Amino acid sequence: MNNIIYFASYTKENGGAPMCPPIKKIQGKTAYEILNDYGNKNEIPINLEVILKNIGISALPMDFTYLEEKMNKGHILGLVLSNNKNAVIYYSAHDTSHRQRFTIAHELGHICKQLRVDTTDYPYIDWRIDKQINNTIEENANIFAGELLIPLHKLKEEYLALGSYRSKDLAKRFGVSVNVMEKRLDYLKISYYNNEGQAVIYE
Repeated sequence: MNNIIYFASYTKENGGAPMCPPIKKIQGKTAYEILNDYGNKNEIPINLEVILKNIGISALPMDFTYLEEKMNKGHILGLVLSNNKNAVIYYSAHDTSHRQRFTIAHELGHICKQLRVDTTDYPYIDWRIDKQINNTIEENANIFAGELLIPLHKLKEEYLALGSYRSKDLAKRFGVSVNVMEKRLDYLKISYYNNEGQAVIYE
């Protein structure tokens, strides 16, 4: 079973219920547009609570133990539930704050980029599970999360201001894990010293 269950996009024209208003207003937006329209792109760590409040989407912790046992999906990191009025991002109550923040940003990426028309009335939008899934949809959601939590213009500022170029120092400034920071630096091909103190050089 694929870990993505697509959201049903209904319109008045096709006789279905109208799309959830908070989801409708951010569909197709980039991470930069989300920051620019609903957050403070110059404040770090990026304040996800403000962004979600301004969009109208809630984010709540959840114990997924029951679902994990019933569905045999492994460790569930997060999911999105929506009807035609509201949308809620749920994240694992047992994860670290860094992982919770990334899960929220990842799910926002799915909402902005990955919704498709279906035929169900009360859909689930995306399960995020703790397994390596190599597909374009998940990778794009991860890239979106990196762009949202570590915007390029602020990364450049902090990179030059810190002077040490150590991934762990940058990670601390942006409120993300070292792993997330290193993946972002690798994606942008920016040289740095990794968590073991080894130089990762990009020409």
